[in-house]
Amino acid sequence: MSRPVSSPETGARAVLASGFLLGLGMLAVLLTDRSHMLAANFEVYQVAAETALAGGDFYAVAPDRFPNFFYLYPPITIVPFLPFTAVGLWTGFLAHTLIEVALGLAFAWLLVRWIERYRTLETIDYALIAGFVVGSIHTVPSLVYGQVNLRMALLIAVGLFLLERAVTADDSHSAMRLETFAGIALAGAALLKVFPAAIGLWLLRLRAWWTVAAAVATGVGGLTLGALVFGLERTRTFFLEALLPRSDGDAFAGGLDPAEPYVTIRRPLSVLFDLEPTLLSILAAVVLLVPLAYVYTGIDSPRDRLVGAHATVLVVFVYFPSFPLYYVITFGTLIPLLYVLEDRSVRLLFVGGALLANLALTGGTLEDVAAVAPPAVAGPLLAVGMPFLTLSTPVLAGVIAMLSGCVLYRHRRSVE
Repeated sequence: MSRPVSSPETGARAVLASGFLLGLGMLAVLLTDRSHMLAANFEVYQVAAETALAGGDFYAVAPDRFPNFFYLYPPITIVPFLPFTAVGLWTGFLAHTLIEVALGLAFAWLLVRWIERYRTLETIDYALIAGFVVGSIHTVPSLVYGQVNLRMALLIAVGLFLLERAVTADDSHSAMRLETFAGIALAGAALLKVFPAAIGLWLLRLRAWWTVAAAVATGVGGLTLGALVFGLERTRTFFLEALLPRSDGDAFAGGLDPAEPYVTIRRPLSVLFDLEPTLLSILAAVVLLVPLAYVYTGIDSPRDRLVGAHATVLVVFVYFPSFPLYYVITFGTLIPLLYVLEDRSVRLLFVGGALLANLALTGGTLEDVAAVAPPAVAGPLLAVGMPFLTLSTPVLAGVIAMLSGCVLYRHRRSVE
């Protein structure tokens, strides 16, 4: 592998600082131009929790402010929101936000521990990691809307961290225990938003059978407990009316509209190939699984496994039609890699990709900017920007660059 010519923290700090500064700008925009969306998701959760306590169908109710917003997660996931029914909307939202921030700081602490297994950090790095996790452009929308994406990302990071600890454990008993807790954490993330279940690909590659068993048991147990507590009908409603109708396959017919916020490899594929949704999904899987399989061919060292885990999370993120705010699921592997990658070419792809991903721009955002810009600026801006955003978004381009970095890393390791 080529000799490092600059310290990794330079690029890492650039990514973290820019993400945090853009997060401050995003916060200002959301609290002014989109202030009506403050606590939007939290209000959905609270109204659903109130209905659940009353014995009603919490998948069929929506807040008065957002009549088209409904609860979409497995029945058991509503339990953490039940205490908020004892207080008003804004008191509950404040408490919820403080909990999310606390979980974000715990997430940052975990990342620091992970990085310091490889190298030492300075005080500025602690601050930047915490600021990026809690206040980056990727995190701020979740906090403003009252989402639960930070806790989902934390659970994924905990699962992957414990899994690595299990691989390097001194005895089989410790490894089994760590694998079990890793599976519980990863299943917890999947219960919240379902799509993280695809991280199971990494578990299969590692042959982490205890983790697989623990994840399956936790997932099935959570669904079963939800059916016992809230009734089998609620579980049926979740699968048939909340989960299955969320495929959004029709949105890709004839090419995804650049104004749609989805971050997915299906965006360029839908523009380049006129395929029905099932074939488009298969093509997307092939395009992503080929590089992932190559990365999986070598996972001998802790860095190899960190790269493999990151490649997995990237593939999961862009295979499904994800929203930009789900990018937080990559933090658990991205931030450590920014600090521990040594190869200059690989690091350039990672840093460049992560910087690109900090530009959470879509066609809709560009249209909003053009609407307030002078005509002499708006015309060229749309003429140049919209063709690019039709094929990709900066977040997607950044993910592709980082996935390419994972492939290059594997290639460099194979020729050492």
